[in-house]
Amino acid sequence: MNKKGVALLLALFTLIIISLLLLSFLELATTDLQIVSNHLTRDEALYTAEAGVEDAIVRLRNTKLDFTSGPIEFPSGAGNTYNVTYSSSSGKITSVGRRGSAEAVTLEVKVSVTDSRPYKVKIIYYREL
Repeated sequence: MNKKGVALLLALFTLIIISLLLLSFLELATTDLQIVSNHLTRDEALYTAEAGVEDAIVRLRNTKLDFTSGPIEFPSGAGNTYNVTYSSSSGKITSVGRRGSAEAVTLEVKVSVTDSRPYKVKIIYYREL
């Protein structure tokens, strides 16, 4: 029996096993990077929608009128936008935050606004749709 041939087969077999393990780990790393990227994109859209809610609350402190705005870029130059609407009849603020064109998050906030100036805004509930 040729010992050199057995050693060569054993070395090739070991190399194949290590290569398969490496490919598996690379696949896991690539998947994890994609998950992190998706999470980051969604979080940016959520934070942009929250900025729209804050903008609406500031507007409501100055006037109780219904309004629709947007798209407003926030922060400037980042490509993230929000659209905000407020309906005094329902007392709801709806803010849609977008991360470029990839992801959109919608927030609905029920508020009550005092009848006299300076208007005070009280949040009743805050939820993601």
